Order: sequence, then C-alpha cells, then structure tokens
Amino acid sequence: MINIGIISYAHPHALRYGTTFASNPKARLYAVSGDGANRDVAKSEAEKLKAKFYQNYEALLKDNKVDAVYIAIETYRHKEVAIRAAEEGKHILLEKPIALTLEDADEIIKAAKKAGVKLMVPFNPRFTTPLRKAKEMIEAGEIGDLEYIYSISEYVKPPIFLEGMDMSWFLDVKKAGGGGFMDTAPHGIDSLLWLTNSEPKSIYADIGSKIYGFPVDDIGTAVLRFKNGVMAVLNAGWGNPKGYSYGLEIKYYILGKEGFLDIRTAYPDFTVYQDRAEKIYWERADVNGIVNSFLESIIEDRDPPITGEIAKKNLKIILAAYESSKTGKVIKL
Repeated sequence: MINIGIISYAHPHALRYGTTFASNPKARLYAVSGDGANRDVAKSEAEKLKAKFYQNYEALLKDNKVDAVYIAIETYRHKEVAIRAAEEGKHILLEKPIALTLEDADEIIKAAKKAGVKLMVPFNPRFTTPLRKAKEMIEAGEIGDLEYIYSISEYVKPPIFLEGMDMSWFLDVKKAGGGGFMDTAPHGIDSLLWLTNSEPKSIYADIGSKIYGFPVDDIGTAVLRFKNGVMAVLNAGWGNPKGYSYGLEIKYYILGKEGFLDIRTAYPDFTVYQDRAEKIYWERADVNGIVNSFLESIIEDRDPPITGEIAKKNLKIILAAYESSKTGKVIKL
C-alpha cells in the first residue's frame, strides 16, 4: 500500500486524481496540502477523502509516511516543489508541462535521479482505450505505413469557466508558461510521438488569442513533419465554448497506405438532454491507467512509461511551436 500525498489543488486535474488514488487498491490517499490556489477546495477534498490536511507542502513532505506525491501546483512552482519532493525521497507524479523552461526540466530530472525516485508526467491520450487500440493496429501493420495524423487533442472549456475554483493563474503567462495551447497541446504532442514512434524534424504553428480575448493564447494549430515521413496536424487549446456539451474533446484521424482509423471520441459517453445537452463520460480509463502505471513503476522498481526525459522532449516541441508562431517561420528540431 503506497501512501500518496497531493500537493495543491491549483490544477483542476487534482479533483480527479484525488478520487482515483483514493479508490485504487494499491494506494492510500494519505495527505493533501493547501499550497497555491484553491486552498479551500484542497481542505474540503481532504476531509471528504479522509486524508490528513497540511497547510503547506513542506509539512507534507516531512511526513515519513508519505511515499509518493502528485504535484498539481501552478506550473511556475513545479521546479521548486518537485526538487524538494525528490530531496525528501518521495516518488513524483508531476502535472504537465514538466516546467516552464528546459533548464528547469533538467534540474527536476537531475534531482529525481540523484534521489533515486520515480518521476512521471501524465499525458492522457495514450492511456485511452481507442488510442491504445490504434497503436496496436499501427504496430501490427493493419493500416500499412503510417502517412498522416489529424488530431484535436485537446479542446476544452477555458479553466476559468470552472465553477467553484480559482483558475485565474492560467491567464498569467509567467505562472502558466502560455495559455490554451500550453495547457492542452502537451497531451497531443505526446500522443503523436507515441503513435508515430518517431520524432518531429520541423514544426510550424499559429497560436494566439483568437476567441475569448484573453491576455494569453486560447487556441493553436501546429503542423509537424516527422523523421519517418509522417505528417501531423495538431489543434489544441480552449476551443469549447461555455455552453458546449463537451468539457473535453479528443479526435484523431489516422491515415495509412492501407487503411484509415476514425477516432471521433476517446471516451465512452452518453448525452443527457434537459435544459441543455450535456455529455457524461462513464469511463476514464486514462486516469486509472496513469495512476496504475505510476504505482506499478514504484512497486516493480522500473521506469514509468512517461519519464522526465520524455516530458522534457515534449516541452521542447511546445516551446518550438510558440517560437514558430512568434516568428512566422518553420522551426527545425
């Protein structure tokens, strides 16, 4: 039984990870800290899930009963908190993106290696049932050589539309590193690296504040040319309006020389029609898969499927996309 501590509910994903850890037979949600935004939410979730509540992460990390932590604090504090967690010998599941800069990512990776702790960053799409099936079919050669991928991964509603939570830090580039593209594109980038089993050699992107007039970008499109010849188009950001029935949308069109895979939703759902239409997800295999992979990497003493090095590579591509959008040029990787 691995004792888990959650550091901060600043990121809304902490709500889902808290309940997932609490219900996992391999783990116990042992403690929660109230750092960053949404301290009141963190405290109330700790009470609901019967976990200890600490005012700050330093107190949580000093608790010898805590084996591992899920860090969901604001991105600009990732380096600070992750390094301290490593120094205290805690295994780390760190929200995406891994950090604001490649240099900060290097420091986090170095600290985890020095301490001998596991470091994983959660990118969800590769843990969804449809994409796992697509990966199997691609690797088995069922659609021939892969040629093209078009993906919406992810479109979500802007975080500030979430009721009962303070998500204002997402609109501060110094705290979040970017806007909607920085928030959601890391998931899509990871899935493209995973599906193609290759790396991009160039990227061209158009990212901006196009819909809501936010002080940060809300949506972006990137075109990636991979070393193995695959062309990919990624749309990502806060593309779903407040009244849209989906809170989260992922789509993939995958073209091979001998077949085409049409993934119109990554999650099983049904629609409720009352005053408005709402899509209800009845299964989130991705979050369970991430949590199980993280726990198993600790139990079996092996690398998690998404290491710090993979997360750093992801960040490098995201930063190159922003550079392309800023300069209007194709960026070679």
